[in-house]
Amino acid sequence: MKVAIILNGLSGRKRFFYSRLLPAIREHATAEVFETQSEQDAFTFSVRAVLQHADLIIAAGGDGTVNQVLNGMLQSGEEAEQLPALSILPVGSGNDFARTVGITLASESLSNRLRSFSPKLMDVGSVTFQRDNREAHSYFLNVCSAGMGPEVLSKMQSGKKHLGSSMAYYKAILSTFGTYRCKPVTINTPSWQWQGSLRSLAVGNGKYFGSGLCIAPEATPDDGEFGVFICGAVSVLDFIRYTNTLKSGRKITNSKIEYRSAQTLELTAELPCRIEADGELLGFLPATVQVIPQRIKFLY
Repeated sequence: MKVAIILNGLSGRKRFFYSRLLPAIREHATAEVFETQSEQDAFTFSVRAVLQHADLIIAAGGDGTVNQVLNGMLQSGEEAEQLPALSILPVGSGNDFARTVGITLASESLSNRLRSFSPKLMDVGSVTFQRDNREAHSYFLNVCSAGMGPEVLSKMQSGKKHLGSSMAYYKAILSTFGTYRCKPVTINTPSWQWQGSLRSLAVGNGKYFGSGLCIAPEATPDDGEFGVFICGAVSVLDFIRYTNTLKSGRKITNSKIEYRSAQTLELTAELPCRIEADGELLGFLPATVQVIPQRIKFLY
């Protein structure tokens, strides 16, 4: 079996990957490691791995690395049935999709997956949005969000990171809590509509985002629909207070918070409203978010 491993070159667990995980992979396959050094490397390496006819591509990093690898695979031009299988190793700072599918860094579990090699078909999210006054498109595997989440990412990307990515992330969260104002947003689906002041919207193929917040407890990434978390004009203090509830996997009971499901969502806003997917800042509404059932082969 031919395996291409796309490793986040900035991962704090890189040494662990080379000492424990790579030897376990090479017990079962011929493996080549592509280590990223810049922002678009994972996408480029993913396209290369597809064209070199790898049997399996392993995204070794966080959700952002997985997102770039996924987009490289699906934008490579290869027919769906000819694509390699995809798997992940959660050695990044945000590993929310790994939580949903139960993938850990246990080398024994990794060996078992490779030994049996029984990938399953999994859904993928597709999102069309606005960037630089033009329509753009991207895929996602885990969660697409609008409202406060993308604003946190925007502040993090524009801020100083000399204290490390984790510190920059929490600094961006605190700054966003203090400045963000809920925006009028309309959500249209074939079966329901929501309109109001939005603090946060999360459309989940997976269950978690934001480092362990369970926003879609009933989402399953192979059932052909999204779990949708809608948080209206909840106060900042309440939103912070609900963090522990989300981390525990329980649903929040609040008249301004709703849990829904959908296959397609049309999102519009009266004011500029950002959108992101898998921790990657995309652009702005209006946007269309749609599930593509059983789009990729996934090993977990």
